[in-house]
Amino acid sequence: MAHELLSFATRPPSRWANGAGRKADIATGPGWMIGFAWLDADAPFSDFSGQNRIITLLDGPGFTLEFAPPHPALVVTRPHMPRPFDGGWPTQCRILGPCLVLNAMCDRSRWRHSVTMLTAPTRLPAAPLGFLVDLGTRDTWRLDGAAETDGLPAAHVVFGPVG
Repeated sequence: MAHELLSFATRPPSRWANGAGRKADIATGPGWMIGFAWLDADAPFSDFSGQNRIITLLDGPGFTLEFAPPHPALVVTRPHMPRPFDGGWPTQCRILGPCLVLNAMCDRSRWRHSVTMLTAPTRLPAAPLGFLVDLGTRDTWRLDGAAETDGLPAAHVVFGPVG
């Protein structure tokens, strides 16, 4: 199968929806998004009501996401551990130092998604919409069918329709 390479070097940086930070989208579609974000300073996160989010620390000392009550804070200090949360919760990010994260988001009424970290060669089954992110180079492949992993460690991000 042919897989489309989405080079990290060619991802143009842009501002977050609320203007408080920087990001580089890998790919977006109706109701879903995968991309990188730089957490350079404490900042509020953009409101993505109706979206499920998964954030994964790639580089840096970590951060804490403080949510509005009654939701407990999410402390992230270990890299390569995907952490889900509701994109509609008011969120303040407090960094321990500059960080790079992988973000995956989807409209929960239309999509479901997962982020899995791969550390050993794996045969990935075909998925409706799949991506493989090389955690060394940050290059991403949009998967067209099944795939064998060899560039490791990697993040496997899958989106599938609800229902």
